[in-house]
Amino acid sequence: MTASLSIDVPVTVHHDPRLRTTSLCIALGFGARHDPPGSAGAAHMLEHLVMSTPLSDGLSLCERIERRGGDCNAMTGPESLILHAQVLTEDAAEAARWMCQALLEPRLDQKRLDDERRVVLQELAAAASDEADAVQDAFLARLFAGHPLGSPVGGLPQTVSALTVASVRDAHDLALRTAPLAVSSVGGLPEETLREALLSAGLGRTPASAVPDPRRGSAGGVPGPLRPGLVERWPDEFCWMLVGGRSPHAADPRRHAFTVLGHLLGGSPASPLYDRLRNQEALAYSFRSWSRSYSDTGAWRMLAGCEPGNAPRLLDAFREVLSSVAAHGPDEQAFAAAVRQATVETVREAEAPLDRAIATAAHRILSTIAWDADLEIAALHGVRPEHVADAAAELTGQLIAVVRPEGR
Repeated sequence: MTASLSIDVPVTVHHDPRLRTTSLCIALGFGARHDPPGSAGAAHMLEHLVMSTPLSDGLSLCERIERRGGDCNAMTGPESLILHAQVLTEDAAEAARWMCQALLEPRLDQKRLDDERRVVLQELAAAASDEADAVQDAFLARLFAGHPLGSPVGGLPQTVSALTVASVRDAHDLALRTAPLAVSSVGGLPEETLREALLSAGLGRTPASAVPDPRRGSAGGVPGPLRPGLVERWPDEFCWMLVGGRSPHAADPRRHAFTVLGHLLGGSPASPLYDRLRNQEALAYSFRSWSRSYSDTGAWRMLAGCEPGNAPRLLDAFREVLSSVAAHGPDEQAFAAAVRQATVETVREAEAPLDRAIATAAHRILSTIAWDADLEIAALHGVRPEHVADAAAELTGQLIAVVRPEGR
């Protein structure tokens, strides 16, 4: 059920009185691509501060909720800042008020910024040391070259070090003035109780309440033309390779074919790519494929770890399998398995209350449409082999591939 607070904050509630917990999510459509110029990493820093700064009694949002036995966390993406919590239903209304207070009125002072800056720099260092993470940043930088979507979500050490209280405060003000916002709840908390809690915390009176058009002239505009390119120099040590291209945006119905293609060429033994890479040629132990949609574009990718002697052949094998799907369509049994896997993935998300709450709010800020498992499943079942072949053909003509560590 969907209702509206005053000034149209979208709230989606799945009330299930059988559940003794309630999962809450507040999603703000403000992420790394919206960082103000010169303040890369500001949205991610804001996430840290929202979670860690003391509220009125001196305890942070995280500490408050976890003292009640709940779980609380947050994440920043290219286009979103998401707060989520799972608590006993008897604590859910209060937790919702705390989440609103933390998001709307974070205490931004120099000491807290300095403390969290040290944490964020450690987070960036850890990611940089993990080549499986580093290759994803490198891939997106190539896929969206010169566009904010190609920038690391957490910023760079030098940009994070340059953030000031004023720049983070400016980012926070910009987010509340311009970004779409949505709330979702799954569990035992009744809709009216949640609405009252949100209104009492002032959420319905924020300038961010109205959800604008999903193609709202996002920061940087629509990414420019893609320049395909493959690996020119291979490393002489174990590496991670990421290969793929652009995929449809969140409101484009074609995105479901790219989702199915991700499963068709995924790490399951039912995948023809698995048969090629694992069974026939033993080129990789671990790999996976997936598609992610943004408000105006998307990214489809296959990630694999491989020995240096296998890496060039692995890329060739992937291209051959992708080209075969594009030219001849998927094998009937492999296609049916891929659709089934995508369906089960959606059902699992729907049946896990916290995952459902996050998916519902996150999808709403990208497309203005609340996430609905039944609609998603119907769309997946509407995908035909020729749609997957078209998706494969589209990717075949725009492939880029990167490796980390880089070749010398």
